[in-house]
Amino acid sequence: MKKTYCTIILSGVISLVFSTVSTASGIHKLVDEHGRIIFTNNAAKDSLRIQSETSRSTISSRQINGVAGNHPRVSKLQQDQRDTKRRRILSQELANETRLLEDILKTIDLTLRKTENYLPNHPYFTSNYFDILQLRNQAASHERNIKALNAELNNL
Repeated sequence: MKKTYCTIILSGVISLVFSTVSTASGIHKLVDEHGRIIFTNNAAKDSLRIQSETSRSTISSRQINGVAGNHPRVSKLQQDQRDTKRRRILSQELANETRLLEDILKTIDLTLRKTENYLPNHPYFTSNYFDILQLRNQAASHERNIKALNAELNNL
């Protein structure tokens, strides 16, 4: 029992030491031109240091990956190919989401027409009412996806 207790305490201390070492580099917070908050370990002109640099004993990710700065270097041609592929994928997703939204809107319309024939206390009226609520939630989800896809396509 005593040996198990000591092992647990020792492993806790070791994990605490490693977590402290891994977060030892300075952390900075900045806001980009689009209003997005970015946390980084590189000091920028307008950044705010939120954690001070206490140790340099860890190997930086740049040394491990062999990358200059924080981003890998790719040729313009390669980046253009990536952007073209991404644009094609996003456009296909946009077309799919638009088609799904149109299908759901048609189904809502048909369900509403069926519901017109029933009185509010009729069981089919209640069933159709809940179906319409679920369909409207799905339509709202597709509308959000379409908005996000359009924003991504505009950023390319």
